[in-house]
Amino acid sequence: MLLYADENQLNDPVVPLEDMMGRLTLSFDVIDGEGEVLNYTFIHCNHDWMPTQIQRMQYAAGFESDRLDNYAFSRNTLIEYVNYQLKFPTEDMMPLLSGNYLLIVYGDDLNDLYFTRRFMVVDDKAYVGATVPRYPDDLNLTNTHQQLNVKVNMNNYLTGNIQQYSFLTIRQNGRWDNAAESLKPTYVYPDYISFEHHPKTVFEAANQYRRFNTSNFYFQSENLAHIRQTDESYEIDIATCKSRAREAYVTYEDIHGEKFIYVEDENMDNATEADYCRVNFFYESEAPLTHENLYIMGALNDWCFNESNKMTYEYQLHGYTCSMVLKQGYYNFMMVTLDRDTNEVRTDLTAGNHWETNNIYKMYFYFYNTLKGYDELIGYSVVNSH
Repeated sequence: MLLYADENQLNDPVVPLEDMMGRLTLSFDVIDGEGEVLNYTFIHCNHDWMPTQIQRMQYAAGFESDRLDNYAFSRNTLIEYVNYQLKFPTEDMMPLLSGNYLLIVYGDDLNDLYFTRRFMVVDDKAYVGATVPRYPDDLNLTNTHQQLNVKVNMNNYLTGNIQQYSFLTIRQNGRWDNAAESLKPTYVYPDYISFEHHPKTVFEAANQYRRFNTSNFYFQSENLAHIRQTDESYEIDIATCKSRAREAYVTYEDIHGEKFIYVEDENMDNATEADYCRVNFFYESEAPLTHENLYIMGALNDWCFNESNKMTYEYQLHGYTCSMVLKQGYYNFMMVTLDRDTNEVRTDLTAGNHWETNNIYKMYFYFYNTLKGYDELIGYSVVNSH
């Protein structure tokens, strides 16, 4: 499933309030689908992604829902699927306010839910900037963590209730599990506010994401151990992964955990002629983890943690295995642990943490509109850690 802005799969689904028409693209597949006509709608949410209490007519123009009938069947693929495409917002259904929105795709009614996805509409009234100092407040984290110091220039939007009505969210790459949400200003100055010296703005630095490319089944590219074709599908073995926790940091280009769906042949349609394949992962480990579960993290599973990307320890193989069915393209991924008691996701045991890691941080600044009763998204920015 892809949801992105301005024709670039790697873009966040964020569009400006004053110019949003048709700038978001939704693309998804239903494997073994029959081409059913689906429906979609969206709801407005607060900064914490809880539905707002304002009426729909206040935040949306047009119909309450619309049909999702632009679909096409896959061609010349071993695994058959139906691809759905949507360009929105449209004149038939358009957001009227800035803020967070939840896109809902469903069948006959909302009880027949297919999926939900987040998108944002920003009304740029504030400038959000950040720095990543070499030394965090806690010097014990100097080599393993990255701390953000954020400054928001609100121009003429400052009010006496800035401390009460402003909220900041920070995401590391595409992750929501470790997002710093609902942050309050540390300092309020006459012309700007700052978010500094807060433990929530300190992130595990992690490591560069591992990568593989399945855009050509007839070429064994980097990190692919084996490619084979069965009667039902193509099957690919990813090169054995090991813990990088004790290894020196090595820099290389990645796409920050994202995915880019495409086939190498430029004459083929990425949406309907890219095939699916079974991708097998193996993580070498002499013994299973005692207090954590092991997961494959990244956009390849929409940054979720569930049974599809949970690894299983195989004693006879001395390692963890997991198989995922993925569409052809370029992928980033990282092995991470999830604590069974706290559900905290960590990278220190598997990927290692290095201050030098090239992460991107996405910052969303909200201000509560007291007259209309909702959280405006008035600032959005992306900064690189280095």
